[in-house]
Amino acid sequence: MNMNPQLMKLAALLQKVTGEEIVADADLGQYINLLETLDQANLQDPKQYPWRDDQDGYSKTIRKLIGHFPMVTPVATAVVIDKKAQILLERRSDNGKWTIPSGIIEPDESARNCAARELHEETGLMVDPRDLRLFDEFSGKPHVYPHGDVIWPVKLIYVVKRFWGEPKPNFESTELARFKLHELPENVSGSTQSIAKAILERWLEVDSW
Repeated sequence: MNMNPQLMKLAALLQKVTGEEIVADADLGQYINLLETLDQANLQDPKQYPWRDDQDGYSKTIRKLIGHFPMVTPVATAVVIDKKAQILLERRSDNGKWTIPSGIIEPDESARNCAARELHEETGLMVDPRDLRLFDEFSGKPHVYPHGDVIWPVKLIYVVKRFWGEPKPNFESTELARFKLHELPENVSGSTQSIAKAILERWLEVDSW
């Protein structure tokens, strides 16, 4: 395939950033169109992003631009907890680990609204965002997904005590269950362990909320 030097440089750069082999003019055309549309977007209004993939959401759209490159990511986490010091965990379908429901904050939503949305999507439970109580933030450690994406999450941890609905896992998890803070399952994520430990250490404070 004959390419001018500029296209060869672009292909090499895209291959390095995305981790994917760039083999044809058609591949380059896709990236060029995406970058041109991004350049023309009105970035002051997230709801009007013409390049955003409504099906995949914000983070997966960005991944199309940067591949597996590490990304600092704001995350909202909803810790459903009861008077018996039990928390609701989900067993993830991608790695089988038990985790607390959470998700990446979209450009057009608040952290509280994100926590409420993710809780509903992943467990079927509903909550008024105004009832969420900010517990703490966790950051500074990377997370590598099974498919290779790397993020440095900044997690905002919210405690949930008032909710309604029937718990039911979605495609992201295989089951839901409650566990005592000091009796977590063996196959639990590191971040979930850290959050549970922090809540247990401040249980008198959390229990009074």
